[in-house]
Amino acid sequence: MKKFLAIILPSIIIFTFIWIDSMIPESKNILLGIFLLFPLIFIIQGYICSKLKGFLILGFFLSSIAIILPISVWYNMGSMITPVIIYILLGTLSFFLFNKKRKSS
Repeated sequence: MKKFLAIILPSIIIFTFIWIDSMIPESKNILLGIFLLFPLIFIIQGYICSKLKGFLILGFFLSSIAIILPISVWYNMGSMITPVIIYILLGTLSFFLFNKKRKSS
C-alpha cells in the first residue's frame, strides 16, 4: 500500500492543484505550479522511489499525464511537453543522487 501511494500520490496532488486552479477564472496560480510546485514534486518523487526503477517510471508517467492533459484541455496553453521533460530529468537526477547515497551508506 505504501508503494502504491508513493506512485500515485504525486500525480493526484498535481491533478488536484490544476483542477482547483481551473475553477478560479482569474487565478494565475498555475504559473506557480509550473515553475515551482511541479518540479519539486518530481524531485521528491525521485527521492521516494529511489529504490525501484519500475515504480519511478510508472510514477513519472502518471505525473506527466496529470500535467499534460489537464493543462492542454482546461488552459489551452499549448505544449507542456518541454517542461515535463525537464521535470523528468530533474526527478531522474534526484533518483540517481539519492540512490548513490543509499548504496554508499
